[in-house]
Amino acid sequence: MLLQRMWAIAPQRATRRRLDILPRLSACFSTLPKQRKKTWDAKSCLSDHKAVFLSLPSILGAYVGPNAIDAKLNESIMVTVNSANNCPYCEGLHGQLARMAGVESPEKLQSACSAEEARNIVDEPAVTYARVFAESNGRGTAVGPAYDDIITHYGEGKANSIRALCWFLQWGSIGGNTLNSILFEREANPPDANRNNTLFDMYFVVYYGPLFGVIAVMNQGLKVMPKVPAPVSASIGVVLTFVGGSFIVPLGLLGMLAAP
Repeated sequence: MLLQRMWAIAPQRATRRRLDILPRLSACFSTLPKQRKKTWDAKSCLSDHKAVFLSLPSILGAYVGPNAIDAKLNESIMVTVNSANNCPYCEGLHGQLARMAGVESPEKLQSACSAEEARNIVDEPAVTYARVFAESNGRGTAVGPAYDDIITHYGEGKANSIRALCWFLQWGSIGGNTLNSILFEREANPPDANRNNTLFDMYFVVYYGPLFGVIAVMNQGLKVMPKVPAPVSASIGVVLTFVGGSFIVPLGLLGMLAAP
């Protein structure tokens, strides 16, 4: 009799669980953008590279120096930006780095559908700013007030570091999405009319393919890494800044020449 009752109750409980998550799923999907993932054309690529190139000193300063950001908050910012941009390379890399830095349930932050939901997971103004930044591509009327909020909360120096981190992840996530849209996702995530340029696509794959290939392999190794002290997280960030900078600087300088 006991087994019969258990078998009778189990499907009912499973059904209730499925029904419980339906409102959340519906709310989440209703906020998702209807268009494809964000990618670059040649013009937007140079524009964003110029912005992140100018931010390189502050990116480094977000890891070391007086305006360094705490490792957990640092990686929470990265994951939050990617919650809007949905780059699989960045999800793998910074999801694991966030776990290693001690962020609890970074996958929940990655799946956040809004600034409010992200803030409920990590209650920091920097997280709200990161989501607003990503949704606005670092530009627009919503970014200014959000930036003023983090200046008030953290001070101007650290606010500048937070903005620089957002540009760093914006560069990585849109870069990864652009590469995938060229190589793997032409049907699901096709290039728009502005990026229907074979020469740009070829150059982009040759230039960035090796970097994102290394990231994809590295992400698998990070899965077995334990939590690490904050100085180790900062050291990893410094290495990523120099590696990323070696790709950013040439196109950043070209962007300066194209749009001084």
